[in-house]
Amino acid sequence: MRRFLRVHAPILALLCMVSAAAQLGAAEAGGGHSDLSLLDLVILAGPVEYFLIVMSIVSYSLGIQWVFTIKRETLIPDGLADELHNIMAEGPTDEAVENARTLVANDRSMLGNIIAALLDKKDYGYDTMREAAEVVGASETNKYMGKVGWLSLFASTATLIGLLGTVSGIIKAFLTMSSAPGGADPAMLAGAIGEALVCTATGLFIAIGNLFLFFMLRGRVTSCSLESAVVSNEVLDYFRNR
Repeated sequence: MRRFLRVHAPILALLCMVSAAAQLGAAEAGGGHSDLSLLDLVILAGPVEYFLIVMSIVSYSLGIQWVFTIKRETLIPDGLADELHNIMAEGPTDEAVENARTLVANDRSMLGNIIAALLDKKDYGYDTMREAAEVVGASETNKYMGKVGWLSLFASTATLIGLLGTVSGIIKAFLTMSSAPGGADPAMLAGAIGEALVCTATGLFIAIGNLFLFFMLRGRVTSCSLESAVVSNEVLDYFRNR
């Protein structure tokens, strides 16, 4: 239940925000749209709004999931660096290297994968070990940045799609008004434009939240990447001048 609320709370907040804005706009317009419910506005906004709602659910579900999975405790497990230093304290003996390999064998974290890669190249010398650590480190960073990058894509795309829905809705509203007998009714026109603006509100809500999550998670990945590089270099120092 808590997980459900965490994932869907932003969507509920969106619905409340759009509902309040729609009711305020309808009251100011004073036309025949004052009795429209939120569901009516969503339906009238058309297919673009449906697509944005799906995008909001997908983007926030992924973003909030990554908040709990892409974190320091997951990428750099507590105590792993200290255990590696304790194992290597007497030097990079065959026994120490084997113990270190056992330690990271089932560790799929960013740091664990980097250490496993450099230890696999032990027999090829220091330079080869360092190169392996750099390659795997870059690969791990790109893997997590690739996930986080989706949030930036959702943010930029949602804004444009929301604008598209609003523009198409306004065009449709003006075309309807121009063909109405007796000319355009300002109150009706204001209500129609208000319906179209729902798409923009939804798009902005998606963009603002996803940009916040993007920069937060990108900072986590960058920080963990730098810390992993520091720890891997410390482990490599044990093999220097062997």
